[in-house]
Amino acid sequence: MIKLTRLRALALTLSVVCSNFCLPSAHATHIDISLGASPNVTSDVAASFAALNGVALQGQTLSLDFFFSNGAFVRLFSITSDSFHAQLTLQTSGMGQVGFLSGTGFLFDQHGNPLDPAQDFGSASGDDGSMAAGLFPLFGSGLSRPSDFFGVHLDLTLPDNPSVAITSSGGFTLLSDSGFPFGGGPGVPPDITTPDAGSSFLLLWLGSLGLILVRIRLTHAS
Repeated sequence: MIKLTRLRALALTLSVVCSNFCLPSAHATHIDISLGASPNVTSDVAASFAALNGVALQGQTLSLDFFFSNGAFVRLFSITSDSFHAQLTLQTSGMGQVGFLSGTGFLFDQHGNPLDPAQDFGSASGDDGSMAAGLFPLFGSGLSRPSDFFGVHLDLTLPDNPSVAITSSGGFTLLSDSGFPFGGGPGVPPDITTPDAGSSFLLLWLGSLGLILVRIRLTHAS
């Protein structure tokens, strides 16, 4: 009886511990984003998606993982602007301002691990029923550059306006100041440090890569 009582006490203790520390993780909605043809050195990449269409604004929090498709990644160069940001734009069925998005987000590596701590993102609400959120990962961040990331995670809290629903979740954009680009890989240069040199640096890099491949082929042929 004593042993049975001890086992029950141990089971109760494990149950309490598990209830506090073994909670299942929330499964994020997986959204594929195309960065277009690579390699690409640019200050602006835009893509559309429809995963949130029809979702009502009920104050709920959505966990979203935006993955760059086909093994693509973004390289933040040394020259990439500190104002670089990932922007999400949602259009709703509402008229006028329908409320503001809130929450946190972070960039993640090829394994889905955060590259930096989650940060609050900025938010805007338009007079046409649209909402936008922007994650600025280089503001006040210890993220080193050059640095590669393979997607963006957002924990997005919608405003509480149940009569309104998302009608077009069409905007995912990566933006940097003109002349201070980022890269869409694979195949982008290891780093860019000089403003306005993105296109010429890419051409030089591709030319050098071509020469290296030719030399390898000639060496193998001989």
